[in-house]
Amino acid sequence: MDRLYEICDEMASAEQYVTLRAIMERYYGKPIGKLEGDKEYGRLKKQLNRHGNVVEYRNGHDFKKGFRYRRGCEYFFKNEEEKNELQKREGNERRLFLTGGLQMLFDGKSAQEHLVELECVSGLQNLGLVKVLARYLGRRVISFKYMQGYQNMMDVTMHPHLLKEYNSRWFLFGYVCQEDGRWDVVNVSLDRIIYNGSLNDIRVHVDIPFKKAPKNFYQEYFKDMIGVTRNGKEAEQIVIRTVDFKVHHLLRTKPLHPSQAETQPFDEATGQGEFTIRVVPNIELQTRLLAYGPGIVVTGSEKFRRRMKEVIEEMSSLYS
Repeated sequence: MDRLYEICDEMASAEQYVTLRAIMERYYGKPIGKLEGDKEYGRLKKQLNRHGNVVEYRNGHDFKKGFRYRRGCEYFFKNEEEKNELQKREGNERRLFLTGGLQMLFDGKSAQEHLVELECVSGLQNLGLVKVLARYLGRRVISFKYMQGYQNMMDVTMHPHLLKEYNSRWFLFGYVCQEDGRWDVVNVSLDRIIYNGSLNDIRVHVDIPFKKAPKNFYQEYFKDMIGVTRNGKEAEQIVIRTVDFKVHHLLRTKPLHPSQAETQPFDEATGQGEFTIRVVPNIELQTRLLAYGPGIVVTGSEKFRRRMKEVIEEMSSLYS
């Protein structure tokens, strides 16, 4: 079955528009004479339809009118005319978003006209890996070479669960077995995976059973975080004092986190206001707060306040 999907993926990369006959003949390595009544045809059709991977087109009960094969967001049609017809029907959706290269990855074309534009840098290193890795999420164990800290090359074998974008950078989350036998959630940045466009750069292990994450695991994992870095830390109450009227209202209208609460409205007499958030202290939180410059002061927790102070002093020394 995996070979069947590999064939479909290969045809996608070649931008072929195929019939079921073409898939069958490639899969079995021989010409297929008659489709109806052929046992192999029936078995293959059933396999392709499993999990909703195939959508019959124009009521083509035996795929005579072509078919759509759906994995990732790849679509196959009998001919260019049928493909264009569907694209025309979905034209408004295709023009709605410009997503910094992802539309090009999955649709094969980019929208010249769009109504909503999402922030994403199209020239990101290894952006093409988003499409490659999406095929294996939740189903296949993979291995790849990874540049840890941009210095140390290491081999990573992962049970991939989730692709997540943060601050125009992509991360892959999944289980990695540690030396003591524990299964820890690890995230790797796609720009540090060694990938040169070859299928051999991402090795797939069909013989290793896949270890899925529990239901709603990642909803819980991210709910008390800003960004992607956890490192075993627990959430803390962070108190943020605002000392600038505009910054206070910017934080009020653009919360840092769903847990954010305004504990003191801005008082023009004292020139201060206050917010609290309950999150894991990490580098992403630090970066977000530093972006407000002299408009805020972290007053708690004490450990995170000290860290902010150290970073600001280091930055100040560079300008001395």
